[in-house]
Amino acid sequence: MTVSIREINLSYKKDLKEFIELPWSLYLNDPCWVPPLKMAVKDLLNQNKHPFYKTATVKSWLAEKDGVVVGRIMAVNNHAYNKYQNTKIGFFGFYEAINDQEVSSLLLKTAEASLASEGLTSMQGPMNPGTNYECGFLVDKFDDAPQIMMTYNPPYYPTQIENFGYTKAMDLLAYNVDAHFTMPKIIMDIAERTEKKSKVTFRTLNLKKWTQELDTMFDIYNSAWEANWGFVPMTKEEFYHTAKDLKSIVDPELVHFALVDGVVAGFILTLPDLNQVFKEIPSGNLSPMAIYKILTAKKRMNRVRVITMGVKKEFRKIGLETLLYKHNHIAIKKNPLNKNIEMSWILENNLEMNKPLIRMAGVAYKRYRLYEKAI
Repeated sequence: MTVSIREINLSYKKDLKEFIELPWSLYLNDPCWVPPLKMAVKDLLNQNKHPFYKTATVKSWLAEKDGVVVGRIMAVNNHAYNKYQNTKIGFFGFYEAINDQEVSSLLLKTAEASLASEGLTSMQGPMNPGTNYECGFLVDKFDDAPQIMMTYNPPYYPTQIENFGYTKAMDLLAYNVDAHFTMPKIIMDIAERTEKKSKVTFRTLNLKKWTQELDTMFDIYNSAWEANWGFVPMTKEEFYHTAKDLKSIVDPELVHFALVDGVVAGFILTLPDLNQVFKEIPSGNLSPMAIYKILTAKKRMNRVRVITMGVKKEFRKIGLETLLYKHNHIAIKKNPLNKNIEMSWILENNLEMNKPLIRMAGVAYKRYRLYEKAI
């Protein structure tokens, strides 16, 4: 059986269709896979309209075995990342392949050669297409469906990558917490002292002022994570584009802003796990029935994901993070349907984030790995 690879142009309908639809054949019998909405994938891959591609260039390939598509990969030269981090790193993303090492190796080898020809010296991934989006290979707990905006893959993906010489660059942790846990006394004491000492007040998201709220979150987002491993600031256009679909799914009561002396200093954003609903839309197409399922989803979701929490640099070390956790937890508990909270993802070396989650009886129940290799 002959394995071949061909570069594709995602602006061509046929190429785009084959690239997008490959997972439907790979995960056909996997009960934990959650089909993405095809329109969302198309939007993310649209190099003419998505702002990510204004600061990055990409190439994509499909692998075929006897004329059947059996793998895909994208090579990403993220110019904004390399400028910000002062590196020469290339990335691979949107990786999918059958359980065949020859197919996997050919995909990786092709992406490596392309990035090396552009002067890059190593390749990391998976990034779909960067750290501000879905990234990492799941390396454990393959018996649980992913939460919204988290990746999922077969157990053999890490093995394929490692067999081709890749090693761990960083692990990203997902914590699971019982939604109705009792907040530890030490955290409550810290929260109470901080609230009194620093004149902290709170408010929830105001959907009527959506644009202004996005401005506030954008400002905090780029300030809060600027020193984190793998971080690259989002442009305002990119941030707005990424957040455009949140307005229809966000619960305003699960988004909290912390204000110090009236100045917004941090926020925490929790989303209902819509993957529990997307699982009921196996085609990935936004049909009238699919829209109905999404609009009536609240009664069928019993878990939430804290997708981001950030505090501006000048307001750190005063306990705001603890306060945000406290207020967020109170809001989550108000809905009796909520059974579990996932807090993800968190860099394994980010002790300031990991320690309080462990104190709150959080269990790092899933691990996502980013790999790297010199090219």
